[in-house]
Amino acid sequence: MKNKTNFNPADILSKASNRTSSLNPFLSSETSTQHQTIDIPIDQIITENNPRKTFNEASIRELADSISQYGLLQPIVVRKKAGKYELINGERRYRAHKLLKSKTIPAVVKNVEQIDITKLPEIKLVENLQREDLSEADLALSLQELKSRHKETNEQLAKRINKSAQWVKTKIAHAEILKESSFNSNVDKSHPIYQIPTSLFTEIAPLDVTNRKKAIDYLIKGLEKKGDFPSRNDLREYVRPLKPTKPSKAKPKLSQLELKDLKSKLAKIKEKISVLQNEKAILEETIRKYKK
Repeated sequence: MKNKTNFNPADILSKASNRTSSLNPFLSSETSTQHQTIDIPIDQIITENNPRKTFNEASIRELADSISQYGLLQPIVVRKKAGKYELINGERRYRAHKLLKSKTIPAVVKNVEQIDITKLPEIKLVENLQREDLSEADLALSLQELKSRHKETNEQLAKRINKSAQWVKTKIAHAEILKESSFNSNVDKSHPIYQIPTSLFTEIAPLDVTNRKKAIDYLIKGLEKKGDFPSRNDLREYVRPLKPTKPSKAKPKLSQLELKDLKSKLAKIKEKISVLQNEKAILEETIRKYKK
């Protein structure tokens, strides 16, 4: 059996701005020389576990126009699964071909034993980061998926992707609010809630579910009216009265205290009295000096 492709997820975010195929183990020069490109039927392709949930339709149409004029410059990569082909990377190219109503698409077919299935989410995340920026919502949901898949804490996930624990914490909070929101099950991924940046979700996180929905409604209405979300400062002022207040602790009655607690309380009072008596004596002495 051939060795499975090694993959280090530490490069996921730190090298996201370097948009080349060198980080992707399925687009290396070794791949192009050892695996033949073949045309496979579009309707035989399965798309699962892609960290990208939203796609820019205008961008897909532009890509389709380019493919129509010049052809596909780089094949997609798939693996055989249940008699069909599971897409590993190239979903934008796949969608563009569907838009063109193409029957087939050029692809590199990998053998199952050459791929560590547990690494597919990381691989797809790297592919998306290299080729087109993920939205903040997609990035947050992807990181939550990785955290859940590996059963990691925020600190463990942060270490794996070379980010601070605080950065990961804010992204996970972003994802959790999206997951719990009623929008999540009722609206497609083009809904404005998926455009809200993580920085604004940070202000919403301390609220309860009901008030989070109010804050999200406030942001979306602002977007609809002015074409942009309210500023972070404006949102902070809006959510201030919605944040939970800490209940003041009622002091226990003396009759409810145990003997040791009563003695401790009495000792503290005596100590305060002693301090006040010393201050009183000093003040009286100072006043006498002034009278002389």
